[in-house]
Amino acid sequence: MTRNTSDADLGQSPLHLFHRAVQVVTELYQAEMATYDLTARQYAVLFALAHSEGLSQSKLVDATGIDRSTMADIVRRMLKKGIIQRKRDKDDARAYEVKITEEGVRLFKTVTPIVRRIEEKLLSSLNGKRVDEFLDNLSLIVGAGSPPPAAANGHFSGVEARK
Repeated sequence: MTRNTSDADLGQSPLHLFHRAVQVVTELYQAEMATYDLTARQYAVLFALAHSEGLSQSKLVDATGIDRSTMADIVRRMLKKGIIQRKRDKDDARAYEVKITEEGVRLFKTVTPIVRRIEEKLLSSLNGKRVDEFLDNLSLIVGAGSPPPAAANGHFSGVEARK
């Protein structure tokens, strides 16, 4: 379905509304997470690792939807922070296995309630079935048709950490 948008009505432009939505999400995340040195993408990596025994960087790409070159940079930054560790995969010497550290687990457990609060604020104008429908539609738009494996049980932060 194509919307007929005029230049005078940006409020009906999906492109403009997505841009504005990203701005709102970014501003809210930055305000709520100001005391933590953790980007939303780094939180996604922590989320994926907190629910696994370790993942290759390729599997992290699959779990989070973050592109490979960006993932390599994120992993480097998170290694410097000491919240993840990386070692050669025992079954494939060409690959690295990435695991969350105890410091990473502590940080994840600390910020997860904040992320939940952010999500609640973002979804507060919707209710009940509208929330589920909204999330389903976002998944369709992203091209997944279903949530990524790390988020299969609900909202981004809705699953408890393994530790």
